[in-house]
Amino acid sequence: MGRRGKADKSASDRGYHHGDLRQALIATAETLLAEKGVEGFTLRECARRAGVSPAAPAHHFGNMTGLLTAIATLGFQGLADAMESAAATCDGTPQERLKAIGLGYIRFALAHPARFRVIFGRFPLDCDDAALAGASKRAFDILAHTIAAQPGNRAPLDKTGEASLVFAWSLVHGFANLVLDGQMPFIEGADRDAALEALAKQVVGLLPAADGRRE
Repeated sequence: MGRRGKADKSASDRGYHHGDLRQALIATAETLLAEKGVEGFTLRECARRAGVSPAAPAHHFGNMTGLLTAIATLGFQGLADAMESAAATCDGTPQERLKAIGLGYIRFALAHPARFRVIFGRFPLDCDDAALAGASKRAFDILAHTIAAQPGNRAPLDKTGEASLVFAWSLVHGFANLVLDGQMPFIEGADRDAALEALAKQVVGLLPAADGRRE
């Protein structure tokens, strides 16, 4: 009994300290969510796949909501980074900047589907979490400020500007979800990524229609 208890404690200690356990649990959780969705997701299974004790996820995140909130926070941070990086490569007009952040949005969604799903899916998140709220606001503000800079718009956005924001967001978000949901079977084969990139550029090319022009 004593020897086994000592061995169990040693295994638990190794679990808490092997590499960056927090990131390992997040990566494992994302894989599990991609496979089973939130309905089949448990902290115990996450711990088992990560090779740690069942208590490890709770030690770092408190509960499932805490773990999903951490993933969503990383998701919003990554989404904002992707849009900002895309915009940084654009030296053109406000419309060109809008196209750039639209492509950044789509590219992030396709590169990080699990995080994208957690951000916008029906997952239990701690909406009072300061880090999540800050990351979410940063991502939203990038779009809002870009829309406000379009010809005819102003800050803060009026009703027409808000409609432009909804149009732009719906366009890129809807396209990303259609791809992730497998609703574009005509894009297959070895050139799928190139075809998706070309199609995404065509879709985002519609965004100047949301430039806030008044009658």
